[in-house]
Amino acid sequence: MPVCRIEAPPGIGIAAKKKMVEQITAAIDEAYHIGDTLVFLQECAPENVAMEGRLLSENPRIRGILQKISS
Repeated sequence: MPVCRIEAPPGIGIAAKKKMVEQITAAIDEAYHIGDTLVFLQECAPENVAMEGRLLSENPRIRGILQKISS
């Protein structure tokens, strides 16, 4: 059984999560033809993630994206 783990910021709505896991599952099933794919979603607060030595919560571009998905 394939297992997929996704780490993403909080704030994404349930409808978007459903669509994402359906499409990811379909892609994995198409590639492996095994079935019973598990997808785990882990939400990480932007102040707990850094990219290129900078907290995501301090990155203006990331803040803008997070505001957009949470509204």
